[in-house]
Order: sequence, then C-alpha cells, then structure tokens
Amino acid sequence: MQFSIFILFLFSFSLSANIFENISCGEYDASIYPNKTEFKGSTEREITEVGVNEFFDELGETDSSQPQWLFKLVNRETGKYKKSFPRRPPNSESGVVIEHQIIQPKLIINLGEKIIAGSNNGEFGGALVLIDENNKVTLIEEMNVEDIYEMPFGLVVTSGLAHMSGNHGDIHLVNANFKLEKLYSLVGMPKSSWLLENGDLLINSYPSGSQVLTKSGYMKRVQCIANKPFKQDK
Repeated sequence: MQFSIFILFLFSFSLSANIFENISCGEYDASIYPNKTEFKGSTEREITEVGVNEFFDELGETDSSQPQWLFKLVNRETGKYKKSFPRRPPNSESGVVIEHQIIQPKLIINLGEKIIAGSNNGEFGGALVLIDENNKVTLIEEMNVEDIYEMPFGLVVTSGLAHMSGNHGDIHLVNANFKLEKLYSLVGMPKSSWLLENGDLLINSYPSGSQVLTKSGYMKRVQCIANKPFKQDK
C-alpha cells in the first residue's frame, strides 16, 4: 500500500513538473512593429467652473446611467486627446465644475485611416480609445492597457492591474466593430509582452509567470529557457 502511494506521488510530481512548456523567449524588438508608436504616458488635469452650461449643451441628451464624457483630439500624430466630464467641486459638496484631462496615451497603433490608443495609469485607471478618420475620439473600454498587437486572427490587447491585494490580467480581441471580446484571463497583470519569432505572443505576468497566445488563438503556459531583458517602461 505504501509502495503504491509512493508511485502515485512520483507520477503526480512528474505531471506537475511538465505543466509549463520550455521555450526560447527572445526579447522585445520595437523595429518589428512599424505601425506602433510608444510614448511616456501622462495625464494633465484642470478643473474649471467656466463652461458648465456649454458642456451640457454639447453633450446633449444622454442616458443618465451612462458616463457623461466628452472627448476631443488634441494631436493625431501622438494620439493625445482631451477628456472632459462634470464633477463636484473639490472643496464643496454642492455645485458642478468641469474637469478636463489632457491624456497622452502610452502607445498608439495605426490601422490605415483609424488609430487605436491605449493608456495606463495604474490604480488611477486607463483607457482604450478609437480615433477615426474624422478625428473623432470614441472610448472603447476603460482598462489599463499594457500593449496592443496585430495577430493573424485580429487585434489583441493585453491589460491588467496589480494593486494592494488584487492582481489580474486579461487578453481581449478588438472585433470588426471596435468592440472588445475577452479571449483569456492571465495569471496576473501583464508587465511585458512581445511577439516571438514564430508569430506567437509572449506575455510575462506580475510577479512571475509567463504564457503564450499562439497565432492560432490558443493559450498555453510557458517557461523561458534563456531569459533576455524584459522591455521596461514602454
């Protein structure tokens, strides 16, 4: 009986030892993404009591359950845009002011006449937005964008957040209507990612753990056999 338990233990240990596929992970190479530009993301804020009526006139009638936001493009080349919304004054419980945020995304990817821009401000949030051929800015989703990649089956976005006791990450597909479809959850917030030589996408999660989204759309856990420096502060 004890011998059988020992054999079962060895068998289970062998299975657990082979959960991860060993691969050569390479390193991040910006030159293979000619239609992607990276920036040092930033957000500048201004709160004003002027223009409240004008804001609501421009906003028009909206569903009260939806966020009341206005977006305007500032610089198409960099994807910088302004997000404006009403809020209570910082030092008062009554009245309304308008907060304007000038947002420089951390990256943009050019898709012909359209641009996708992603920002990431950690615990303060981020966003994925669409800039169309008429310079209209449309929010796709509030999310902390780590990166955006063109895969054979479509455009994918890696995102997530590690804050206090929480740690999560996801991969989404941007469909033809520029809506998000969740593909997979990650083992943690993506801290770096890049395309491998075979076209698969490697995602390294915080605090440790790597996975690969294959060019066929499947996910698998991997372990790098020759670690190279991760890209930092993209």
